[in-house]
Amino acid sequence: MTTTDRWGVEIQTSSEESARLLEEATVDLVLFKGNPSAVLDQAIDADPEAPLPRIARAGFDLFAQTRASQRSARDRLAELDPLLVKASEREQLHAAAMRAWADGQLDVAARCLDKAVARDPHDLLALRIAHDLSFFLGDSRNIRDVVARASFAWSEKDPLFGVVQGMYAFGLEETGDYRRAEDAARFALRAKETDVWAHHALAHVLEMEGRTEEGVEFLSGTSLKWEESFFAVHNWWHLALYLIEQGDLDGALALYDGPIRTRPSTEWLDIVDAAALLWRLSLLGVDTRERALALVGLVEPHIDDALYAFNDLHAVMIFSLAERTDLVEAIIAANARDEGTTNALALAISGRQLFGGFSALERGDAGTAAESLFDARTRSAVIGGSIAQRDVIDQTLIAAAARSGDQGTVKVLVSERIERKPSAAGSVKRLVDANLR
Repeated sequence: MTTTDRWGVEIQTSSEESARLLEEATVDLVLFKGNPSAVLDQAIDADPEAPLPRIARAGFDLFAQTRASQRSARDRLAELDPLLVKASEREQLHAAAMRAWADGQLDVAARCLDKAVARDPHDLLALRIAHDLSFFLGDSRNIRDVVARASFAWSEKDPLFGVVQGMYAFGLEETGDYRRAEDAARFALRAKETDVWAHHALAHVLEMEGRTEEGVEFLSGTSLKWEESFFAVHNWWHLALYLIEQGDLDGALALYDGPIRTRPSTEWLDIVDAAALLWRLSLLGVDTRERALALVGLVEPHIDDALYAFNDLHAVMIFSLAERTDLVEAIIAANARDEGTTNALALAISGRQLFGGFSALERGDAGTAAESLFDARTRSAVIGGSIAQRDVIDQTLIAAAARSGDQGTVKVLVSERIERKPSAAGSVKRLVDANLR
């Protein structure tokens, strides 16, 4: 039996309850709240023959970015084969996307979901996951444009129109359109003040424009609106970046020991933020070794995963800060075995050089670090992440150049940074001073 969800998109199910729960899980996903995977499990129980809840559940496994979650997704998808014989075009596109993602072909998965959005711009599940996959791919244009292509079909009468605008705001920010990004994010927040992704998009705008004091005030003043979200740690991380920019390293550490790591999450989403914050603080002379050691046990079991260079670069940071050279070598070796995937291409373009540069700096070989990072940084978008997250590469390069005594490179990099963001003059001076040898 075919029915439609609240947005008029078709769902094959004989159970109104299953359809309702799929909608609920989709809304939870786009609002980063609750436990959408558990809601999908309920949708599957309500109608085991409905394909889309099962397909979506496989996708939610894949967000974990581990081999175990990849295997789980493949198992779920294998069970789907009998149900897909009479599947709709929408279900076929979603299934093809999840199969491609499970096989490490994130670019293929994103294109399948782009087609699903083109087929029906109200397919919010496809829209959100395509937006996320584009982020994982470092494809800033499609982070923006997958939403732009669907925007004509949404109106202010829809309660989730603001959520779509919040997604669009992030894409606009990642492509440098800060004024329109801010307008879209603020619209989204007026529509739904608990929209954590819209808070996140506006935090990025304030970061990129160097509006640090405003950023501190904004995130500090709105934290009660988003702190219950499973994305909250990342917004706390953004607040820590503002504090570092202001020179308040103790404040940033307090956030690390507080809301960022009070609950010792094992999710890559949260571990990446923890690693990046410790690394940035270490570049400024803060001793982060003990905190890094506490993360080693969470990351070491995933050394052989080698699914996503962006995560593994942060593992290199953790192992380097913890002075575990053996584990740095192990994760680099694990990545060398990755072949035929989107990740393998990212590694070939810049990932391996980034691993080498970060690990060389902690080994004391600043010259090699600077050379590797200088070569790789302009190609680094392919490893994924946002511009703000990948800024750690530039910061590490400046630190490496300063440690190696290459004053010429330091001067041009400092000039570049200040031209791009004049308010960064004080923070980049502190970075250089902390690393001069």
